Amino acid sequence: MKKKKSNKKKITLIFVGLILALIIGLGIYAGSFIANKLNKINIEEIDTSNLSTNEDLYEEVSDSLTKTEFDNILTFALFGIDSQSSTVGRSDSIIIASVNLNNKSVKMISIPRDTYVTVPGYGKTKINHAYAYGGASLALKTINENFGLDITEYVSINFTGLIHIINALGGIEMNITKAEMDYINERSYEYGYSITGRAVKKVTSYGNVLLDGEQAITHSRNRTTGEGSDFSRAEHQREVLEKIMNKMVKMGTSKIIDMSDTILKEVKTNINVMNYVGKLTDIVLNSSTFLNNITSIQIPSTEYGKGQMINGGYYFVADEEKMRQDMIETIYKK
Repeated sequence: MKKKKSNKKKITLIFVGLILALIIGLGIYAGSFIANKLNKINIEEIDTSNLSTNEDLYEEVSDSLTKTEFDNILTFALFGIDSQSSTVGRSDSIIIASVNLNNKSVKMISIPRDTYVTVPGYGKTKINHAYAYGGASLALKTINENFGLDITEYVSINFTGLIHIINALGGIEMNITKAEMDYINERSYEYGYSITGRAVKKVTSYGNVLLDGEQAITHSRNRTTGEGSDFSRAEHQREVLEKIMNKMVKMGTSKIIDMSDTILKEVKTNINVMNYVGKLTDIVLNSSTFLNNITSIQIPSTEYGKGQMINGGYYFVADEEKMRQDMIETIYKK
């Protein structure tokens, strides 16, 4: 069942877009400041003419929206990349972020990493393989072809990059179980401290505890406790990202600006933010309204999809036409 989540569950990778909007929106009034911040963003140009965009998308939804209303729904792909080396890495988290300027709302649509789709040039496989095979370009093309969308812009962040952001924040407080504490202590060197080179710290209690970046990222990788599946890991990732966003909001504008360089250098995108100056200003001025109107769901859902073993591998297999219709209706009609 698709429903609006509680505040505890609703914040995901949207923090990247909103913090970016806040930084750039405020920078508009600071002259050379904005140019300096824009130089911190890792821009990756891609060929947008070969992304299999759905040129008939507006016609499919024109019974519900005027062309102006349609154009006021901004849709981006957000990729959380699992890479601990120089390789491209797989997109462990795939979220379609739809920012509706008409009613000042945001829809965060998670696509399960194991979703069984056709990756152009590679046949049927898991959707998260697309990023590893061809980076953001192939990942966008795969999303467009399988879900009937017209997305040409993306934001990606390596999960290891979040370590630096969390440490810059002074850590985040999370509620963990004893089993989760044990997992963090067992795996935090592999997933965190070996990357940063910092001295290993043990978590000495469970319940509400302050985790540093290395510990929090280790927790986000945990799929052995709770339900013990990739859905559990996705839940842990959402919880970590929620805590980051909540702490940033409480920090206030000046402190966010102070640490903006740390945030921006961990982000890769092909978005030309100057094309959205007016819209970003609207988001900044109404940020509390947007944050209070976030709907987080999963497509395809378990209502028409289920896990299956195919040739020895696990896949989340769904009715392809239903997931396409569900995606379009969720963004443009619901």
